[in-house]
Amino acid sequence: MVGTYFLRPAQLGPGSHVGNAGYMVRPDAWGQGVASAIRDHSIARARERRFTAIQFNFVLSTNDRAIALWTRKGFRVIGRSPGAYMHARLGPVDSLIMHRPA
Repeated sequence: MVGTYFLRPAQLGPGSHVGNAGYMVRPDAWGQGVASAIRDHSIARARERRFTAIQFNFVLSTNDRAIALWTRKGFRVIGRSPGAYMHARLGPVDSLIMHRPA
């Protein structure tokens, strides 16, 4: 396996129409289109599941590759959590909340 993702409701009950997703790609598969493929697959699945939007709750502000990948498909930053991640090399790093309509 070179990549995977999860897609679930962001909240139960009244928040269940918004999907929450998380992705992982094996480092030796970076740059081979895996992330783009699973991103596109998850957006299609979100529509099938009748989510009205997809939201990522924790994208590291230093992860330029991921931010560019999501932005190319219409995701935008809607929030920032200052110092939410303790990076081993950089210290406290902000996390971003990214969102797009499904």
